[in-house]
Amino acid sequence: MQDSARMYNKPCMMESVFWICAVLYLLPYALYPAFLSLLSLVLGRKERSGSFDGDSGFTPDVSVLIAARNEAGVIADRIANLRGQDYGGRIEILVGSDASDDGTDDIVRSLESGDVKLYRSDTRLGKPGILQKLVAMAGGEILVFTDADTVFAPGTVAQLAAPFADPGTGCVDGSRRNSLSTSSCESTYWKYERMIKVLCSRFGAVLGATGAVFALRRSLFRPLTPKRADDFELAVMPRIEGYRCVYNDEAIAMEPTPDDSRQFRRMTRIVSWMFTSALLLMARALGRGRLLLVLQILVHKVSRWLAGLFLAGATVTAFLLMRDPVFVVVSCALALFHVLAILGAVAGGRLPSKLMLPYYFWLMNAASLTGLLRLVTGSSIETWDSGPADGGG
Repeated sequence: MQDSARMYNKPCMMESVFWICAVLYLLPYALYPAFLSLLSLVLGRKERSGSFDGDSGFTPDVSVLIAARNEAGVIADRIANLRGQDYGGRIEILVGSDASDDGTDDIVRSLESGDVKLYRSDTRLGKPGILQKLVAMAGGEILVFTDADTVFAPGTVAQLAAPFADPGTGCVDGSRRNSLSTSSCESTYWKYERMIKVLCSRFGAVLGATGAVFALRRSLFRPLTPKRADDFELAVMPRIEGYRCVYNDEAIAMEPTPDDSRQFRRMTRIVSWMFTSALLLMARALGRGRLLLVLQILVHKVSRWLAGLFLAGATVTAFLLMRDPVFVVVSCALALFHVLAILGAVAGGRLPSKLMLPYYFWLMNAASLTGLLRLVTGSSIETWDSGPADGGG
């Protein structure tokens, strides 16, 4: 009798494990955006959906911060692009050189004037350390963060500044666009992320920001520790203090998209750094009673980083339950997903973009899990090198 009960309970437990893994896998990719869409419909929140009046006449002084490491090939064009912005207020351009040795410093010095200033560090500080130094130099009411290899569309600075006319706005995230014609893991990911940002912006609840194009009130610059200052933390800290973080789709930054191998390394670095950020931010948010923000970080960030584990768990348990016809169908569907991922890796981008989605999923999640492993083993990194492999993020 007891043996029969144990045999009966095993499939029940296995089914429970499958459904838990399946729900956790679907949580960040399907359930979360569906909930945001439903909430928007119920509350009628259609304002602030990604567009602001860049000609509102609100033109506070702006300091643009660029952390640079060996950017001699692009830094002159970057400064020219910023000087060419159509903005009614003052724009200050601050370039921080992280021990560059390729002539970046000489190029910036040749362009220095009242609106361009150089900070040089003779030792590697990493991007967060350089940004801290630049903020200390900044005189603008609004800080704009960007990368050396980025190109702003005309009027982007004005679009970043416009939402700050609302005193309740603490951070404004812009739209990073792919400047290459090809589809890649990075470009596919940003199409999805843009949809989430538009939905969250309706509630002033954008989570994190795009390192290539975002802005922050100078008074709200709050690194979690003296060694930290990344786009994720800087955008969430104002929300902990009760300010809104919104998305402006008209603040456009064009940036080369890294190939998939470089994107893997970039994502590994970002997750190895950001997981600690997530834990620190959740602790701060709990201390301020921001329970919904804690839940959002868990769903939007942490569950996405672990989605590969959840899908693997769902796959294994589904195959173990194949005596049930329902799980035969589920197992076949999961097997097809994984086969397409393998074909995507072998095809090297020659498949139609929609058929590449399983490959992109596993590429991103393998990088996320590698980043978490680096963190656990104490090998996470804080410095970066030039080029699209390590752009802001």
